Amino acid sequence: MGPGRGHTVVTPVIGVVAMAADHVDDVMRIDAAVYAHPWSRALWDRELADSSHVHLVAADGGAIVGHAGVMYVLDEVHVTTVAVVPECQGTGIASKLLVALLDSAVAAGSTAATLEVRAAGRRAQRVYSRLGFVPVGVRRGYYRDPADDGIVMWLFDLRSHDTRERFDRVEADTRPEVAL
Repeated sequence: MGPGRGHTVVTPVIGVVAMAADHVDDVMRIDAAVYAHPWSRALWDRELADSSHVHLVAADGGAIVGHAGVMYVLDEVHVTTVAVVPECQGTGIASKLLVALLDSAVAAGSTAATLEVRAAGRRAQRVYSRLGFVPVGVRRGYYRDPADDGIVMWLFDLRSHDTRERFDRVEADTRPEVAL
């Protein structure tokens, strides 16, 4: 039975924090559920030790439900990973993580952002498009298991007023709501 008159449904508040070493086990569990070839613990250890890489986790209460990361290269930022537990996909967690990472990139002086996404990953492409990323090319055979092309997307105007307004709209759409 769904919520009716007189019932209140509260969407949990998702907190976003910097990823720490004690988050790696949870992040690896998420990756095992969503990626054919998840990163190893050794790779995660290198990522966390590298100051040019930044990773965030999203928590619902005490449970880690998503993560995302970027790599800084000169005045650009490259989105390296975004993953959300399957049961929470489509709820705005990926958008919340990306906005936090891109806001941090702007504060650090980045002017543009890029990423690759599976050609078959329509939901992910919509998330990136809402943030202002546009497709600019294809990397043939970039992904395996299953084989797929990678769509190269860029957000060239990371520091513009229009981009800030777009991020604000996306953030507003991902805030918890109370339904009566």
